[in-house]
Amino acid sequence: MFFPPVPNSFIYSCGYLGWRDVLWGYRRELVSWEFVVGFAEFCVSNGSACTQEIDMVCLGLTDIQEIEAKLCSLAESETDILEVGPKEKWLYVGLKWLFEHKYDVADPLGLVELMYEDFDFPVEMECFVRYMPPLDGYNPKEYSDDQNLDRIFLNWNDYLAKVGCALGQSNRA
Repeated sequence: MFFPPVPNSFIYSCGYLGWRDVLWGYRRELVSWEFVVGFAEFCVSNGSACTQEIDMVCLGLTDIQEIEAKLCSLAESETDILEVGPKEKWLYVGLKWLFEHKYDVADPLGLVELMYEDFDFPVEMECFVRYMPPLDGYNPKEYSDDQNLDRIFLNWNDYLAKVGCALGQSNRA
């Protein structure tokens, strides 16, 4: 599964991931055990007094099984009702990072296309995938290539605003 090289600090700072989301990302190899331990450290440094999170902070490479066991336990213990699922959250994280770094990447829309395919063609992304035809009556032939690209980036930004708003309502405590 393609996922851009998003720095752990960026992911931690998003503030809306929970342990179920971390487990989903870990199982799909979007993040490593170091991320999991770092996430625990992030939680503890932000006031968490959870014993499992505190214990996990001290774990390392030789403790992978224990890290995985604690990760599963923490994910199972979450009681929040998910308004936005883990897959959608990770998609948002990757797309948000790409959007914020679009000038640092050779072909950001090509990477969007990879994510679109690898995340099973989410309908909500269609309006900013280059090869998808517009479904809202927009006729690209009536506009310049630059105007069409501007529209795609605007649609991408609108998607991020919409999902970001939804995530703001389901933030982790």
